[in-house]
Amino acid sequence: MVTCQELQDLNLSKLNTAVTQWQQMLNKLVTLADGGDGGINAADLERKANAADWKGDNATVTKQFTTTTARQFDDMVTEARSIHKILEEAHANLKKHKEDLKTTIDTWARKNVYIDDKGGAMYSGPQREVEGGPKEQTSQEEVDQAAREVGRILEAANETDRIAARALRKHAQSKYDFDETGYKGLKDADRQQGIEDADAMVKLASKGDGMTDDELKRFNEISKYHRDNPAFAERFATKLGPEGTLEFWRSLADPGKGRTPDPDGDRAKILAKVQDNLGITLANATRADTPEMQAWKDRMIELGDDPIKARNGIPSAPYGFQVLGPLMTEGKWDTAFLNKYGEKMLEFERKSDDPVLGGPKELWENRFNPAQLSYPPGGTKPDSDPVANLMEALGHNPEASLQFFNGSSGQGDDAMNNWDYLVNKDGEGAREWPTDDDGKTTGFKNLGHALESGTLGYPYDQDPPSVPPMNTDEEKAARDQRTLLIDKVVDHYKTADTIDKQDGIRDSLANMAAGHIDSLNYSMADWGGTGEASGRDDFYGAKAGHLHDFGGTSSTSFLRALASDEGSYETVSTAQQVYGASSMAAHGDNRDDAMNAGLKSVRMHGLLDEARAEAIGKEFADDKTQRNLELEKQGEWRKFAGEAAVGVGVGVATAMIVPTGGAALVAVPLAIETIGGAANTQISTNTLQWLKDNEYDNYDDSVVGIDKAKEDGTRNAMTPLLNYAEAHGISGKEFESWALQAETKYNDGGKIGDTDDARGW
Repeated sequence: MVTCQELQDLNLSKLNTAVTQWQQMLNKLVTLADGGDGGINAADLERKANAADWKGDNATVTKQFTTTTARQFDDMVTEARSIHKILEEAHANLKKHKEDLKTTIDTWARKNVYIDDKGGAMYSGPQREVEGGPKEQTSQEEVDQAAREVGRILEAANETDRIAARALRKHAQSKYDFDETGYKGLKDADRQQGIEDADAMVKLASKGDGMTDDELKRFNEISKYHRDNPAFAERFATKLGPEGTLEFWRSLADPGKGRTPDPDGDRAKILAKVQDNLGITLANATRADTPEMQAWKDRMIELGDDPIKARNGIPSAPYGFQVLGPLMTEGKWDTAFLNKYGEKMLEFERKSDDPVLGGPKELWENRFNPAQLSYPPGGTKPDSDPVANLMEALGHNPEASLQFFNGSSGQGDDAMNNWDYLVNKDGEGAREWPTDDDGKTTGFKNLGHALESGTLGYPYDQDPPSVPPMNTDEEKAARDQRTLLIDKVVDHYKTADTIDKQDGIRDSLANMAAGHIDSLNYSMADWGGTGEASGRDDFYGAKAGHLHDFGGTSSTSFLRALASDEGSYETVSTAQQVYGASSMAAHGDNRDDAMNAGLKSVRMHGLLDEARAEAIGKEFADDKTQRNLELEKQGEWRKFAGEAAVGVGVGVATAMIVPTGGAALVAVPLAIETIGGAANTQISTNTLQWLKDNEYDNYDDSVVGIDKAKEDGTRNAMTPLLNYAEAHGISGKEFESWALQAETKYNDGGKIGDTDDARGW
C-alpha cells in the first residue's frame, strides 16, 4: 500500500527512464518484426519459408520451426507494446496523483490543517480562544474532509500501483515464450484482471455457507479492489446467475440447522462487509448495457415473489425480494431495473394485503420460518422489509427515485400512485409500514432517504454533495421534476404531527428544505398576491434558477413544522442564513437590492425563530426551568454559528454561517448561482455536539430566557446585513434605516410563525 509519505517522496525518474527505454525497444522490435529499414525481418522470413519448396524433414520440422520463430517476433512486439503502455500510463497517473496530493496538502496547510505521513489530518494552528488567535478556526468537519480528500488520492495511487504491478508480473511469468495477447493500457489491464478474479470468486461462491472466514475475507478483499470495475461486476453476476445469486446470499446469511452466525460473532461482522461488497458489485453489474445482464435483471424480477430455499433443504423460504433486499442498500442500481423491480414488489405486496392474513408486516416477517438476511443483525438497516430496502436503493439513485415517486403499481381500477401508497400514511389504501418490537418503523428513515435523493438530485449520503447542473434542456427538465416532487413534500408534511407519525423522516425533510431554500424564499415573497407586481421573478432569478412556488400557506406550515424540532430547526435556519448572505452578495454594489434581499431573509428568520420558541413553550409549558434551558441552547447555537463565519468568495465581503459538528452535509443553493454565477456550498446539518457537553445557568424568570434566545436569534439574522454594510462602508443614518426595517421584517416573520390565535391565547 502506498502511504502519504511514500507518494510525496516518490521518485519517478527511473520509471520515466523505463518508459523511454521500452519505447526504444518497441521501435526496434517493430522493425525486426515488420521491416521498414530495408533489413531482414520476421515477416519476410515467414513469407519466404511458406513459399520455399521444402523436402523431407525440412518440410515439416524446419518449416514449422522457422514460421513459429517468425511469429514469435509478433508476440514480442505485442508484449513490448503492452509493457510500454502499462509503464507509460502508470507514470502519468502516479505523477498526477503526486501533484494532486501536493496541491491538497498545500491547500489545507493554509487553513492550518496538517497531513501526517499516513494521510491523517489534524488542526495545527492557534486556538481561537488564544489571544491573537484566528477569528475562524478550522472545524473538525473540515479536518475530516481533508483526511477524506487525501484518502481518495492515496486510494487512486494504490489502484494504479496494484493494476500495473499485476500486469507486469503476468508478463514476467512465462520464461520460455512471449504473450500473444497484451494490454492496451491500465484500463484494459483492470478489465482483464477483473474477469479473471470474477471467475475465481464464482468458483469460491459455489461453496456457499461452506466458505471459511478466511475465504470470505478474500472475497471482500477482491470485491473491494473491483468496486469500480464493471467487467468484474458483470462477469461475476452473469456467471453466478440470478438464481445462484439469491441462493449464494441465502446460504451465507442463514444456512440454518444451528449454523446461522452468532449476531455478535466474528463471522457476522465479516458477513456485514460481504453484504455491502456483494451489493455494490451487483449494483455495478445492473448498469452494464449487455443482453446477458438484461436477461439477468429480467429473471431477478421474476424471482422476486418466489420462495428461495436454502441449499440444505431447510423449510425456511423467504421471498426473492427479501433475499435481494439487504444487498440493495449499497451502491447505485440501474434506474430501469429499480423501477420495474419496485413496481412488481408493490403489486405483490398490495395483492397480499388481506384483512385476515394481514398486511406487509405479516407478509415479510415470516415469523414461522424466520431467516436472518441482513447484517449486522439488529443494525440500522431494515431486517425483513424489502420495500424499505428498495427505498434505500432509491436513496442512492436520484433519477430512479424521481421516476419511482411519479410511477404507480397495479393495473386498471387497481392502479395506485406510488407516492400515495408509500407516503400518504393515512390515505385510503396506503401502506401500513411494518414496525419493530419497539413499535418503531425503521423504514420511514429509508423513505426519507429516497425522497431526499429524488428532490435534491444527488444521493442522500453523497460526500461532498453538489447541486446538479442546469446546462442542458434535459438537466433543466430534471430540475423542474424535482421541484414538483418537493412541492408534494411541502404540501403533505405541513404539521409536526404528520412528520412525527413517520418517525425517522424529519432529518431528511430538513435536508430537503435546505436544498430547496431558494424556492421556499421565493414562495414566501408573494404576500397578498403581490409577487408579480413587485417583480419577484426577476429579483429571485426564478427563470434562471427554475424556482417553484409552493404556495405561501403551505411553505409557512412546512417551515413551522420543521422549526418546531431542534435538529431540523438548526438545519433550515443555517441554510436560510447561507442563502440570505448569498442573496446580498448577488446584488453586489446595488445597495437597495442588497438591503431588500437581506430584509427578506431576516423575515424568514423571524418565522423560524418564533416557531422554535413556540414549540419549546408547548413542550415545556409546565416546566419553566427546562423551557429556559432549551431556549438558551437555541441561543448558544445561534451565537456559535454567528462566530463561525466564512466568506462567500464571490468578490463581495459578506459571510455565510457554517457550524461545525456532525457528518451529514447538504448542498445549499446560493442566490449568486442564478444571479451572479457562483457555485453551491455544503453545510453541516447535525446538532452541534458541543451543545450537549456544555452546562447552562437557568433563570427562574422565563422572560429572561426567552429574551436572551431572541437576542441571539436577531444577531444571527442580522449577520449578512452587518457584513455587507461593513464591506460597503454603510454606517450612521443609512444603516440605522436598514436596522429599523430589519426589525420590522423580523417581527413580521415572527407573526407568520406564531399560532397563538389557533390556541385561543
